[in-house]
Amino acid sequence: MGTGIFSLGTRAMLANQAMLDTTSHNISNVNTPGYSRQQVQLQTEGGMFTGAGFYGRGVKVATVTRSTNEFLIRENNLNVATSSADQARLDKLNQLEKVLPTGENGLGYAAQQVLNAFVDVANQPQDMSARQVVLARAQDWVSRVNTAGKQLDDLQAGTVSDMQTTVSRINSLTQQIATANQAIASYTGIGHEPNDMLDQRDQLVKQLNELVQVNTVEADDGSLNVFMGGGQLLVLSNSAQTLSVVRDPLDSTLGRVALRTGGTDRILESDQMTGGAIKGLLQFQDKDIADTRAGLNAFVSQFATALNQQQSLGVDATGALQTTFNAAGNPVGTPLFLNTASATSIGLNLLQPKGLAAASPLVASVQAGNTGTASIDSLTMARALPQANAIDATTSLPSTNTTLSVVFETSTTDPTQLTYRFVDSTGTPYKDTTPKRAWTPGSPINDADPAFIPSSQLFNLSISGVPRAGDKITIARTTYPASNNGNAQAFLALRDKAMVTLDGTSFATVTDAYSQMIGNLGVAVQGGKTSASISSTLVKTSEQTLASTTGVNLDEEAARLIQFQQSYQAAAKVLQIAQSLFDTLLQTARG
Repeated sequence: MGTGIFSLGTRAMLANQAMLDTTSHNISNVNTPGYSRQQVQLQTEGGMFTGAGFYGRGVKVATVTRSTNEFLIRENNLNVATSSADQARLDKLNQLEKVLPTGENGLGYAAQQVLNAFVDVANQPQDMSARQVVLARAQDWVSRVNTAGKQLDDLQAGTVSDMQTTVSRINSLTQQIATANQAIASYTGIGHEPNDMLDQRDQLVKQLNELVQVNTVEADDGSLNVFMGGGQLLVLSNSAQTLSVVRDPLDSTLGRVALRTGGTDRILESDQMTGGAIKGLLQFQDKDIADTRAGLNAFVSQFATALNQQQSLGVDATGALQTTFNAAGNPVGTPLFLNTASATSIGLNLLQPKGLAAASPLVASVQAGNTGTASIDSLTMARALPQANAIDATTSLPSTNTTLSVVFETSTTDPTQLTYRFVDSTGTPYKDTTPKRAWTPGSPINDADPAFIPSSQLFNLSISGVPRAGDKITIARTTYPASNNGNAQAFLALRDKAMVTLDGTSFATVTDAYSQMIGNLGVAVQGGKTSASISSTLVKTSEQTLASTTGVNLDEEAARLIQFQQSYQAAAKVLQIAQSLFDTLLQTARG
């Protein structure tokens, strides 16, 4: 095209038309997610040399560029991945919090009610209705525990389902990125970038970061190679890898992300998912649910085991001891609860109220002729009463026909110290230790003997008041178990016993332990809320920063519309003047 006024005006009109079109395109896509503002780049058309010098040939459109900032895009994608992980975990934590209710609906309250029910049994051990209340409270506790365990199982199953959905979306996005790579690479070499395609691919990468954090490396042909945060390749040029969710080989309830290659699934390490919703789901599965389940199972198992142990030491309403011994001498009991290791599977084993072991197999009484003020507080069993096949079956006292007496004496070495020893009904010493056992106010009397097999005590006898030398306390087998409340009192004592530990070191009562469980879960939920709030704020900030660089500002675009409209009109005026000049020349030539 020459350098005449027609050519100059035409080029100007075409250039301004391109700028008007691009501005209109920007305005049309102001609300399009991931759209980057585009700009027409103009260049001066090279001048034409004449004898009178170089004449300008006007303007030309060099290309159309998009406003982008790779650093801000990467920063925003990182924040999106972190926020998505935190939010996915928080959503699950909010569901998990409902598994452990508080107040009268809580498992700690229900457990305490089981023990409180022994008050009436201790007051009236022969009342079968009081015993039935204990079993009803125990069944209520079991039902609540089963429900909590089932909720955890359902929550775990839902987490795996969400992982599968997330991985399916990841596979879809990586395939779309691979397709976009192929389309973009096809334009390599023409000198112009397919701006809208690049925006769409960047948006796909952002959406992928919402699911799993990725890093990108641009190839020479313009395609993006996509890697997970841990380095696993997901997209190479126009080829995408396929992920799947498989079951953990060590625990089939857990889901694991695997890379499918050659028809086989290779499980990826969880630390290769450094962000995105999949990271939050894995963290919730491996940490939050696991910790809550471990705490719940420990709470359930230790409480149930304590009651089973106490039941095994007593006698039921029919007089039957609850522990027998097998041929190897090992105790075999009839427990209150079965399958105590798991909250989901635990069940109530005892269904008949007469089977509740409210009585103690031993009973203590103060001899009538005592001169001291000692009285019986309680006698509790430390281990099951020996029977046939027990190690000390033939040597343990008291037996069915022989009582055992505690005799108080003054120490021969310290007249102020009171000692005690055991004798049978004939006065023969039993478990006579050296030095003699010293009586200490507030400390239980027991028959432990390092030289005896077994060496541990059979019972613990607590007394109040002060005995005197020569006083005796008789220990005998329980004659009327239906009216005895010795073991019911021991059950009641479990209310104040630190018998549950969640960390393996510190022990607490059943209600305090449950409060610790709720507290631990509350800390996790609050931490999840804080993390989600912070990461969400970072996303908003980075998106605002990115939008200020790449986004469309309607006010600016409106101003440009007016500017380019005026430029277009001026160019049209040039053509109008050129037409007028041409008409004048034609008229002159005709005249």
